Amino acid sequence: MKHALWLILLLSTGSHALDYRNCGETWTLRQLPPQRILALNQHAADMVLALEAGPALAAVSYIDDDTGALTDNRYRGVPLLSRKYPSPEVFYAGRYDLVIGGFYSAFRDGVGPRRDLVRHGIGSYLLESACVTDRPASGFSAIEQDLRTLGRLLDRQPQAERLIARQQEDLSHAHQLAAGHPPLKVFYLDSETRGLDSEGKQGFVTELIANAGGRNVLADIDLHRVTVDAETLLQLDPDVLLLADAVWSTAAAKRSYLARHPALSHLRAIKEKRLIDLPFTHLVAGEHSARTALYLARELAEMSD
Repeated sequence: MKHALWLILLLSTGSHALDYRNCGETWTLRQLPPQRILALNQHAADMVLALEAGPALAAVSYIDDDTGALTDNRYRGVPLLSRKYPSPEVFYAGRYDLVIGGFYSAFRDGVGPRRDLVRHGIGSYLLESACVTDRPASGFSAIEQDLRTLGRLLDRQPQAERLIARQQEDLSHAHQLAAGHPPLKVFYLDSETRGLDSEGKQGFVTELIANAGGRNVLADIDLHRVTVDAETLLQLDPDVLLLADAVWSTAAAKRSYLARHPALSHLRAIKEKRLIDLPFTHLVAGEHSARTALYLARELAEMSD
């Protein structure tokens, strides 16, 4: 009888573990489905919430564009653990069984290396677009991979498939709008505080703009992060300026900076008021990216008339 009970317990324990691939490696989640999830970036939290796994999302850290969350200490109803990455003491006190990061820095500068978390019995997942190695060639392919893997881990496969279908539908509509006009030249302004920070060929924004009917004016630079000066931007003469709205650099501050700048205020896009504001988290690869591409496609189509 004791032997049978031991076997039942062993089989039960084995059923609460699942191997999965992430960033080109095999990992194991011991608690399945996870009961206490920590999202280390805002768009990682959005992925969990979109999969309707909110009850398991115990906390969120590092808010990028929701000032209300910083005031209320809650993000979409979920407690805010820390404004940036939590300290190790705060993190381990939370007793999380799965940690999801949206940027590589979540495990580099945040809670520590993923292998260290394994030793503490904590599962981890890094959104595929943020992987250093074995990153999918397409940001939208990475999002589909994230949805399918997290769908399995969170026991939300039907929700994942619905989100993937919607992404494909939104992208199809964006492509139809984009086909109706020549590509517009777009400059993405991430931040103006230390120069004109933007993205080059390797940045997801380049792919987002291309799917919406535009062309990143820095797409020929084979880098992720690119900083240019005012003279370079004047020479590029973009048709449209895409402005990130973030807590550390709001779209309103960017608009004010551009309007007051002695040189940049003469940009054709400024004079013709061809500026588009988007929340920062909508400009990184996430569950909302296809909707963002469709929104941007509509804006660009209107500006092309």
